[in-house]
Amino acid sequence: MPSLSEPPSAVFQLGHARVNLRERVLLRNGEPVQVGARAYAILEALIEADGGLVTKHELLARAWPGVVVEENNLQVQLSKLRRALGDDRACIVTESGRGYRLLAARANERTRSEIANGPRNVPGNGDHPTPPAARLPNLPPPIGRDHAISSVLGALTCGRALTLIGSGGIGKTTLSMAVAQRFEAERGGHVMVIELAAMATADEVARAVKARLSAHGASGTSGNSGSLLLLDNAEHMIAAVADIVHRVLDDYPALHVLVTSREALAIDRETLMPVEPLAVPEREADEQTVRRQAAVQLFMKRVEATGRPVHGDPEEIGLIGEICRRLDGLPLAIELAAARVPTLGVEGVHRGLADQLTLLSRGFRTAMPRHRTLRATLDWSFALLDSRSRTLLRRLALFTRRFSIESLCAVACDATLPVSTVIDGIGELLAKSLVKVSFDGPIAHYRLSESTRAYALEHLLSAGEVKEVSARHARDLASRFRNQEAAGSGPALVTGEHPEDMLDDTRNAVDWAFSPDGDVRTGVELSSTLVSALLARAKLDECGRRAALALQARQALPEPAMPPAAAIRLKIALAAVLPNLEGPVERACELWREVHEHALRIEDDGLRARSYWGLWNAMLSSGKVSDARRYAEQFEQFARQKHCRWQHIFATTLAATAAHCAGDHHGAAATLEAVVQHVQAYPNDAAEIRQFAVDPLAVCYAGLARIRWLEGDVGEAARLASRSLDLIPAETMEPWFTHVLGVVAAPLALISGDRERARHYLSIMRSQTTLHRLTIWHEFGECLAAILLIHDGDVVRGLSRLERTLDSLLARGFRRLTSPLIVECAQALISVGRTSDALDRLQDAQAFCEINGSFYFMPEILRGRGLCAHAMSRTFDTDRPYDAHALTRAKACFTKAIAMAQSQGARMWELRATLDLIKLPLGDEEANEARNALSALANRFDACSAVPEVREMFALLASTQPSPALS
Repeated sequence: MPSLSEPPSAVFQLGHARVNLRERVLLRNGEPVQVGARAYAILEALIEADGGLVTKHELLARAWPGVVVEENNLQVQLSKLRRALGDDRACIVTESGRGYRLLAARANERTRSEIANGPRNVPGNGDHPTPPAARLPNLPPPIGRDHAISSVLGALTCGRALTLIGSGGIGKTTLSMAVAQRFEAERGGHVMVIELAAMATADEVARAVKARLSAHGASGTSGNSGSLLLLDNAEHMIAAVADIVHRVLDDYPALHVLVTSREALAIDRETLMPVEPLAVPEREADEQTVRRQAAVQLFMKRVEATGRPVHGDPEEIGLIGEICRRLDGLPLAIELAAARVPTLGVEGVHRGLADQLTLLSRGFRTAMPRHRTLRATLDWSFALLDSRSRTLLRRLALFTRRFSIESLCAVACDATLPVSTVIDGIGELLAKSLVKVSFDGPIAHYRLSESTRAYALEHLLSAGEVKEVSARHARDLASRFRNQEAAGSGPALVTGEHPEDMLDDTRNAVDWAFSPDGDVRTGVELSSTLVSALLARAKLDECGRRAALALQARQALPEPAMPPAAAIRLKIALAAVLPNLEGPVERACELWREVHEHALRIEDDGLRARSYWGLWNAMLSSGKVSDARRYAEQFEQFARQKHCRWQHIFATTLAATAAHCAGDHHGAAATLEAVVQHVQAYPNDAAEIRQFAVDPLAVCYAGLARIRWLEGDVGEAARLASRSLDLIPAETMEPWFTHVLGVVAAPLALISGDRERARHYLSIMRSQTTLHRLTIWHEFGECLAAILLIHDGDVVRGLSRLERTLDSLLARGFRRLTSPLIVECAQALISVGRTSDALDRLQDAQAFCEINGSFYFMPEILRGRGLCAHAMSRTFDTDRPYDAHALTRAKACFTKAIAMAQSQGARMWELRATLDLIKLPLGDEEANEARNALSALANRFDACSAVPEVREMFALLASTQPSPALS
């Protein structure tokens, strides 16, 4: 096979050392020796001089093309080269003041001859037997590769040389074998498979190729369909394989060549086809969509092969989808993960992904050695890199997602790794499929797979570079954020970068900055931008934790530690999330006051508007309705003075909501309806308001739903509650989804008697609050669930749960809409004979509401006190069954509740108090008056209503004879 030759003088002998210039390999006593790229360039120049003198300037130009460096750098590289040659170091001779020359370099004629003419011995008759022909394994079709197989076969029809490129473990070999099977079955041609992984020299490759072609009788005219030569795993012999394939294509016109490699051959007539990962489900995909993804199907099939059944419940399927997503759809990683399921279970594998390289450490015994563990696969790739590319790869470990060339240089470059080297290095990593690239138009973004990143991070730790590289990473991010803010873009992630990429990188930088080896000042500065981004993405729990940590760390820094704006951003973030997380709510009030004072001091109108909204929300959450109303009115006045229409509409909405909480339902309803009309007419105003993460229509519909229920229009209330839920944006549902469920949808369903709907809402609320760690709203939902339990008849268990969660909620300073919870708790306490405890709770609630102007539920508190007085009036004395003074107090409470409800237009509260009044032992005249009042109320309600009190009213009226006053 004369065409399979290397050019002359490709292989040289230097004493005990052998150099292959084409493959860039140096062997000493038959063992490979690592030589850096610059040292190797010097060796090449000396060999090419064929014993002649090479000047220092020539060597510097060869090793550092286009770069001016000090002469001592040349001395360093020559020292490395001499160490690599060992006992043969004397081959490099120094001629003082002139340069260097290489002695005793001679071409290895035996090697060249064997490459050119094939082995001297036929297989089985010499020292170097040709490996036996590989047979096609009888494998089932690979999962998720049907389209890829067809594409490869089509490409082989159009061209004769195709290289499947991709990272280790991506499934190149599996795909190529499936292609070979189809090629053989459909085209009837010979398939010759050569596994290159175990071959170390071009000599071996050449012999193997010649032997396969000879064994199959391949020739230059071997039929119309031709034969297929499959060269598997060529990356470690890429130059030799490229030369051989080039010559084979010339000598065998009917032969097709399929190569698998982690980098391209870079020859003409080569078609490249990247092997993509298996399809993985999106994060929010439903169960059926998750099941359809190829990566998930592979995982489940491999688990079933272990004998462990896959339960297939939605939770387990969701975890499998997350596992496959975290493993980037990499088939090898997925198979290795599936192999651990019998031991760890699906949940255990999911938890173990934090340490992928350890978890994915047991593969099939039939796999190639480098594919038996994920670490072995990566070791194989890492060994093919030169030292500079290895350094670059490990420094890329700090990028959790995509990164730009600017970020790459800022983090990776230093005195040992200049920009030009980094640019070359990223090209090599791309060529060897260790880094992926994607494009947003002309802009390139790079990314490591999760497993490659974990491997690179291990090497970064081993090299002792974590502190230095992490510091550069953190400083670069901080600088870019500062520059963006100085340019007027505000505290946001860098424009032009993918937000989620920047978010993850900033998280990592902040984590390092607050570590023992970190930089606290940089951590606080980065946190101020990070928490703003987290808040905008409704990641409330993480936002709160990071803001609290940064504010605490800031206290230990000397003043001025950072620009005031950074501290204000941290305060805004923490204040915004505290009323949803664990509180205390009063801390949120304090923080918003500090923000407001700062806004007034620096005359920042945008910050001032934000502080008004924050103060209103914090005050309302703490039950301080009068303060909330005052700040809303100040906001209205401020917006009016600034002629800012959208801010004025927003402030008006807040003022109306506060008025509703103060008991002015009629006025609030009129204002909210006007706001709805305005926002529908001017949708741009609504868009401006949403920058505060609030939809004004959702707020209006929620308030109107409560008011309509109070007025007795239960059907309209339910419709408005649904409309409020419909307006919650899917991309940032929380905390507003839980908020609407908790303050409108679930309570209205519960007090309307629709227990199943209430149960459904509360189930969703429990799930959401647990998932997002919204502790305050979780406890609020648990209070409602406890009330539902009481309504179901399980008073003892429901009351125990209600008292526990209600007390925890109040201890956090959360008093928004807690009065109805207190009234329900009081009623349950009365039913189990704990009337004094009930009265204590009601008296505390009444005092708090009166001090803070919260009169929305005051009629209910008064009714509750009437129930306590009624319970206390019972003497169990047959002669005097009721205590007159207690009865008088009960009547007074019910009467006052009715009067206040009437003044508010709250017919539901009026109905409840009237029904309880009728249950007192009244005189005939008082009883008639109460029934007449009830009859008048009946005209305002639907007789078909499912609300328990409405049904009770109509049943009571139907059971009594008309009084003279009604005739």
